[in-house]
Amino acid sequence: MTDPYSVLGVSRTASEDEVKHAYRKLAKKYHPDRPDGDAAKFKAVNEAYNHIKNPPQEQPQHNPWSGFEEMFAQHFGGRNPFVQPQSSRNSSIKVTVYVTLEDLYSDKPIDIDVYYGQTSKQVTVKIPKGTKDGDEVRYAGYGADNHPGQPGSLFVTYRLKSHAEYIVEEHDLVKRLNISIRDAMIGTEKVINTLDGRTLKINIKPGTQSKTRLRIPECGLPRRNLPNGNLYIEINVQIPKLSKEDLNRPLNEILN
Repeated sequence: MTDPYSVLGVSRTASEDEVKHAYRKLAKKYHPDRPDGDAAKFKAVNEAYNHIKNPPQEQPQHNPWSGFEEMFAQHFGGRNPFVQPQSSRNSSIKVTVYVTLEDLYSDKPIDIDVYYGQTSKQVTVKIPKGTKDGDEVRYAGYGADNHPGQPGSLFVTYRLKSHAEYIVEEHDLVKRLNISIRDAMIGTEKVINTLDGRTLKINIKPGTQSKTRLRIPECGLPRRNLPNGNLYIEINVQIPKLSKEDLNRPLNEILN
């Protein structure tokens, strides 16, 4: 196997925190759910981290009961009566999934790839209403199932992809709207589209300043057991570039 320390880019004397930090950074960088992810490198990073955390046993451990094995075999069926058997439980799995605003808004399930050791499997889950960037959601029964009994849990941390039209502020959305200086001075009406596909007409009053925010209630992201967040239209007044000669022209000509 390739040196796991070189895969993570750390020295063999690195502390546990340094190893963990390097792993998280690379796992996030190469995660297959990212647009520029790399499944092969993501797998190699996970294998290197697991190798450092759980190094293979090179020396057999001394068995203090080895001298009594024959007696146990005769009287207890080979089982040491003084040692309680350890139960094997299926472990949980943690993944990070990058989603869009539309994913958070919609009730439609999404498909994600989950790595179970050396293999991966696609699972279908629903994003709970009210989930926001950075939230971790537990899905019982979607974790490892390599041991008998109940499968482990899958913990998904949802991270939000950037959007071309909206800025996210908790459950509120901000949409920038460019208008001319003429429209800002005398007022106008504009038509916008919302995230849920509606078309709304908004009124911009005369004298509106740049950076003014117009609030549209409950047109933001869903919230758990509460109305949706708000949508804010942030006005950006575009200032024309004028020459000295323009100062002698009528204002109406300049603004048009």
